[in-house]
Amino acid sequence: MKVYKPYWKHYLLVIIPLIIGIALAVYNLANTPVRHATGLANLTVKVSGIANNKGKILAAVCDKSHFLKQCEKTALEPAASAVTLMFSELQPGSYAVMVFHDENDNKVFDKTAGGIPLEGYGFSRDAKGHYAPPTFEDAMVEIKSGNNDISIKLLY
Repeated sequence: MKVYKPYWKHYLLVIIPLIIGIALAVYNLANTPVRHATGLANLTVKVSGIANNKGKILAAVCDKSHFLKQCEKTALEPAASAVTLMFSELQPGSYAVMVFHDENDNKVFDKTAGGIPLEGYGFSRDAKGHYAPPTFEDAMVEIKSGNNDISIKLLY
């Protein structure tokens, strides 16, 4: 019975083409441009009326079911006299934007025990409520595919 001994040359004939194939596959993946889904929207929110440079400006873009609750799309920027927040890859539709000035940087919208806001806040369309937050319909903006811009002035 003849026993074949493995030789390193035989391994090279198998391993080298395998390594080259993997390297080419990785190279092709790395150099393939990322394709974004068409029809998505971008939203730029310009916030003004900021009282001071303390803390952060936090914003949320909410559909009707998440309005005044936990919204999926959020952004924050350091407070300044004017702040611009960007949201990308939104599905076109009806949204409301909520913004507040988190002066103490605790990521909570601080209110008194009676519910009176202690920090600056604002809504899209500069909607205001009467002894309560505005309704979704009051703050609703229609976001279309492509680029969209809105402005919000904070109230203190």
